[in-house]
Amino acid sequence: MLDLMKQLEVEAFGSDGAVDEWGLVPIARNGRLLLMYEKGDERPVAVCELLRDYRKPDLAYIYGYYVRPDKQGKGYGKVLFDHLFPMLIQDQFTEVCLTVKPSNIGAVKLYERVGFEVAETRQDEYGEGSDRYYMVKKLDTL
Repeated sequence: MLDLMKQLEVEAFGSDGAVDEWGLVPIARNGRLLLMYEKGDERPVAVCELLRDYRKPDLAYIYGYYVRPDKQGKGYGKVLFDHLFPMLIQDQFTEVCLTVKPSNIGAVKLYERVGFEVAETRQDEYGEGSDRYYMVKKLDTL
């Protein structure tokens, strides 16, 4: 499974932030890893990697959220959020946040469509020239 997850990360993010086994193992063991499957497909079609904010325990941080490139544009991203938000509320989160590359227009539009708002733009978040939108959604607005 670890090799499959690494492969999916590279497909989704390429050299722009793919997580290797050094990141995936702690996320899977200490966070939450959600995998969405399509009937008849052995590989996940969508993935969500979740962490809890230590300083604000009711804040969930989406570390990674992606749909396999060959499955994009088919509504899987929205469907995964439809399952994710009630789960987060059940786990007593009141807010969820993520970062996204501003040029990833498809992802930004999806996040806005499901209720995220850009709270700030973080310059050089992952190094020089690697800016990110920091987006937040209050979970009481479902």
